[in-house]
Amino acid sequence: MWLPAGVSLAAMLLSQPTSQVRLAIAFALTQVVLSHIGGRDIPLSIVLGILAGIAPAVADAVVRWMRISLDGFHLLHAIVIAALVSATLLGGSGAAYVSAVSGAPFVLLFQEWGAAIFVGICVTTPLLAVWAQFRPQRSSRRNWREVIVCGAAFVTLIGASWALFDRVMAERFGAYVGACLLYLPMFFVVIVAVAGGARGGTLAVLVLALISLGKTAQGEGPFASADIEERVALLQAQLYLGITAILVLIVHSLHDARAQALDQAHQWRTHLELALAGSGMVTYCADPHRSTLQWGGDIDQFLGYSGDSLRTFDQVLALVHPSDRTHLYDHWMAAALEVDTAPRPIRFRLAHRDRPDIWIALTDAGSALRNPNGSVALVAGVWQRSNDPAH
Repeated sequence: MWLPAGVSLAAMLLSQPTSQVRLAIAFALTQVVLSHIGGRDIPLSIVLGILAGIAPAVADAVVRWMRISLDGFHLLHAIVIAALVSATLLGGSGAAYVSAVSGAPFVLLFQEWGAAIFVGICVTTPLLAVWAQFRPQRSSRRNWREVIVCGAAFVTLIGASWALFDRVMAERFGAYVGACLLYLPMFFVVIVAVAGGARGGTLAVLVLALISLGKTAQGEGPFASADIEERVALLQAQLYLGITAILVLIVHSLHDARAQALDQAHQWRTHLELALAGSGMVTYCADPHRSTLQWGGDIDQFLGYSGDSLRTFDQVLALVHPSDRTHLYDHWMAAALEVDTAPRPIRFRLAHRDRPDIWIALTDAGSALRNPNGSVALVAGVWQRSNDPAH
């Protein structure tokens, strides 16, 4: 797993286009130094450095050209596309150069380098992207149950991963049981992602990656075996981590889509209630089949009654002036039976909460809402204070 590829790509995606040239040069020089320290010769280090500066810039250009944002489901789309472009360009070009110079098998090199770059991007780039977008809010209330579940799952993930990739565990239970238990860390990663959000999920994937790759490189864990080459074992471990990282991105996408829908619904409800309060109205949805009502707006401020005291037809009609009860009831039932869905305003009087001898003059404008088959679903409308004096 090549983490610098994810770091460089995240920096490109999160920065302004004007600074990408400087970033590319910085990443190229850093890659040259790292490659030379890692034992590669100067020409190869220079080639890898040039590719390390070009690949994230090209991947970022592709993402920006496709106009993919870095939030919600779009984050998954952006990461996968950028990882494929970087892995193909950086891993493929580097493998081609090494194969041409030294005669090493191109396919094997491309598998190793491409997998390392792809997994490094899937692990590191989402982590940096979601944490860079984090903005603390004073007014946000913490759900301590989710915090406890997230913390417990994170601690359990560390313990389970360390035990699963430990040599003693493999010797005690065997490779088959260890392979079956590989789903256990993924389960705890998903719990952390659900309870802790994208920041918790990406951090959990990073911890799992460090434990699994570190243990596999030492010859421990379900992927390591005396019959399997270290290269193949690391390739299998990286595939496992890549699937886990994409799974976390999918969970984040679904969770973020749900959060956005709830936020939009809350904003819509707030705007509607403000509009109703400003216009001096309340809304209702009457079910003529069950004789029940649901209210919208500040009905307590509007009428002086709570919404719970006006849940049924009988409760409302008991407060209506005796001369208007039949008229209002027939209005609701007629709206439910007639084909015409145009609102039909009627005037009626409602008893004052504190002064039963005083009547509030109101206007009801409602009509039926029908199902696709023509049957009535609800009768919906608004109540507004009438300009006519109560009598």
